[in-house]
Amino acid sequence: MINPDYAEPYWQDQGGPGSGRDRRDRGRDVSYRRGSGTPAAGGSERGYPGERGYPGTARYDQSGGPDEGSGYGPGPGNAGNARPARDRADRQRGGDRQAAAQQWQAGQDQRDRQGRPYLAGYDAPNGYGAPDGYGAPGGRTAAGLRDRAIDRTGIRDRLADRRGDPGHGGGPAGGGPGGGGPGRGTRSKGSWWRHWTWRKVIAIAAVACAALLLAVVIGVVILYQQTTIPSAISETALQQSSVVYFSNGKTQVGTFNAGTNRQVLTSAQIPQVLKQAVIAAEDRHFYTEGGISVSGIGRAAYEDIFGSGGLQGGSTITEQFAKNYYTNIGTTRTVSTKIKEILVAIKLSHEESKDWILTNYLNTIFLGDDAYGVGAAAETYFGKPASKLNIAQSAMLAAMINQPGFFDPTPGNPGYKPLVARWHYVLTNMVRDGAITQRQEGITTHHQADARGFPKITKGQRSGWTGYRGYIMQAVELELKDRYHYSLQQISSGGLKIVTTFSQPMMKALYASVRENKQAMRDGGMALPRFANIGAVLEKPGTGAIVAMYGGPNYAKRQLNMATQSRNQVGSSFKPYVLATAVSQGMNVKTSILDGYSAICSPDDQFPTVFSVRVAGPESPCPTSPPDGWFNFSSDEADGPVSVAEASALSLNTAYGDLIHRVGTQNVINMAKKFGVNTAAYPGGSGLQRMVGQSGIALGQASLTVEEQATTFSTLAANGQYATPHVISKITAPSGPVPLKIVKYEVLQPGQAADVDYALSFDTQYGTAVNAAMTDGRPIIGKTGTTNNAQSAFFIGAIPQYSLAVGIFTDKQTQSLNGLGGNLSQGGYGGTWPALIWHTFAEKEFAKLPIKQLPIPPFTGIKWVQVQPVPVKHHHHQPAPGPTPTPAPTPSPTCSQFFGEPCPSPTPTPPSPTPSPTCTQPGRCHPGPGG
Repeated sequence: MINPDYAEPYWQDQGGPGSGRDRRDRGRDVSYRRGSGTPAAGGSERGYPGERGYPGTARYDQSGGPDEGSGYGPGPGNAGNARPARDRADRQRGGDRQAAAQQWQAGQDQRDRQGRPYLAGYDAPNGYGAPDGYGAPGGRTAAGLRDRAIDRTGIRDRLADRRGDPGHGGGPAGGGPGGGGPGRGTRSKGSWWRHWTWRKVIAIAAVACAALLLAVVIGVVILYQQTTIPSAISETALQQSSVVYFSNGKTQVGTFNAGTNRQVLTSAQIPQVLKQAVIAAEDRHFYTEGGISVSGIGRAAYEDIFGSGGLQGGSTITEQFAKNYYTNIGTTRTVSTKIKEILVAIKLSHEESKDWILTNYLNTIFLGDDAYGVGAAAETYFGKPASKLNIAQSAMLAAMINQPGFFDPTPGNPGYKPLVARWHYVLTNMVRDGAITQRQEGITTHHQADARGFPKITKGQRSGWTGYRGYIMQAVELELKDRYHYSLQQISSGGLKIVTTFSQPMMKALYASVRENKQAMRDGGMALPRFANIGAVLEKPGTGAIVAMYGGPNYAKRQLNMATQSRNQVGSSFKPYVLATAVSQGMNVKTSILDGYSAICSPDDQFPTVFSVRVAGPESPCPTSPPDGWFNFSSDEADGPVSVAEASALSLNTAYGDLIHRVGTQNVINMAKKFGVNTAAYPGGSGLQRMVGQSGIALGQASLTVEEQATTFSTLAANGQYATPHVISKITAPSGPVPLKIVKYEVLQPGQAADVDYALSFDTQYGTAVNAAMTDGRPIIGKTGTTNNAQSAFFIGAIPQYSLAVGIFTDKQTQSLNGLGGNLSQGGYGGTWPALIWHTFAEKEFAKLPIKQLPIPPFTGIKWVQVQPVPVKHHHHQPAPGPTPTPAPTPSPTCSQFFGEPCPSPTPTPPSPTPSPTCTQPGRCHPGPGG
């Protein structure tokens, strides 16, 4: 017979006849799946045939049905409790099993014909169920031992209860006549996976999610342990602007930056209201969270999956700071970048204080208009330091963080209204968080939902390179490079804090004074021509600090600084260098007599003791002995011997042309160098050193800057003490203060300087600079300068507190200032518009200062007489009884600081000087009257 459930013989075991367990169930403590024989045949219609069946008394698992009749044999079997569903399925597959069984039987018959031994069945003497068989109950075989162990543990009963069938027989339920009742049969291998339910799907999904979550947690823990706070800080985050301030150290002039305008502030420099505004706008849980926001990450993840696309941030303040501050995190929006950002943020929150994170964050963030950090943004938008920001301004900067590239605080631009809306959002959050009260918000916004109360932007403060600020920035940059040897990269991104010597009120007053006089020129009939320039420098004696300067009307239109860079012939304003040289050589400024004749020929300085020779006029020939080196000078203001004071006040070319040959041209050049004049070749320097031996330098042939002239008079007003002129009063690098490089030394002894001051103090009283005299009568040392074609004009004046030099000059030597302001005769002279600008400024600023007298001159030295005595005429028949003519006496003004009380209102009647311009042919010129 064949087993209809299997394609193999049921007696394939070596237990002999009656022991034919199917190989699939060998060793299992379960009943056969399909056995359900009938009582008559030992099997059901689908069971094993009776003749091949198992004896009714032999049962496999000793746990049959209620009748205890078990087995798959001819004996009475327990009909059992076979499952109807399984029977139906078996019947459907019956046809296939029958075919397979017939095929197997044919093969078996073939083997029988060949004489192969018939294998023992289940009931054979040595079969599976025999007393000595492998499966005999209570036997000493492995199966028997296992049976007893299972009985003792109760596993068999629990399995039976779980299956719901008490027996394992061969009846309808148990597989045979003695099978168990209502229990279900054993499942075949893999049957669990072939029958899916929702419960199974959910269970598998839950297990998978749990496993995935566990793996993620383990991975995060491992990554966190391996994560360190990066040591490499982003170069962009480290870059900070070098900020330039006025002399008060608070008002900003401008910044140097390489595209990253940033000021690094300390926590104390950032107001609390600004910190609260940023937290209200960006991360209200900043002080309580551990560096990240779980809800924020979840919200960002949802947007990433179901949103419009693009990886969302979901970043806290700590995450934003980590991303922008450290190099190896990166700024791209990728999953790996986000993971790094999160891990570093968590690490930072555990290792750094919240205040440290917030302060560095506020120094790092971009706030539009090339402003990085709240320090730069406060100066950019409001022209004030961050510490001075109010509620409205703080809320605006906090609102800018959200979209700095789009928001725009300028009304009318597309980003203006969105920024105002965000600004209201920040203020509302500040009220919510208790940072401000509802009343404060109402006052700030004027209870409006529109832009009322929105802070106004201070225009013109974003760039320090326009107007007069540009000239200051340029001067600072040159001083940093030339004197302190900073590279442009160090200046642009080194984070220097530079306090200048410039006083903003003084700058405004100086520019206002120039504007007033330019208007007066227009009103007078001839405005300042486009080819003419004005330069001015205000310097503090004894310190070298340049307090104010006029470099030009607007740096944005012309970058050449007329105060410090433009070099021009200075005319007679060079004569003080000759005077100082003579005093240093021992000339007494009170008793000495100079040659003031209207026209003279002066010998070369190789013959210092040879007197100059009077001639008829500027075109008259000079003597031939000595054979070379005669210079023709002329002055119309006087005609005869004069005092040093008179010669200086009237700017006599003859007197100073003669005096320079006495003191020596090289000595005068050396003196100018000690005063700070660059004597190198033009255009880098004045060109003085190339003019050795040319007496014409006394009249201002060399090209000096306005700054050099101001420094000379500043030195004279400081008792002869020179101090390096400078525009930087303090430099602070990130590493600490930088020592200043200011050199001080003595040019003249104090007594010598006082003598020079005395000689120069009459110019504003009755000399060529009466236009500069102040109404309070305070003493002023001054000197005018005019060139031959009026292509440049100067006035330099000083009081003990300040030295101010003013120059007007043309772009080309062929151009002239004559007629400036409608004054056809003296419009281009130093005593006109330069002196008037000086006077306008002095009345604005100097009049506020206490009147200080100049040092009392000691009048040291000896009397120099530079005039050749008039020869005595001898007659053969009558001797000449007359005495030798005496030189003209030294002028004695009716009032001065040295002769009685100072003049309260110096309006003297000068001798109507007509200053003569300086010649343009070095060494061989014929200048007219001095100016």
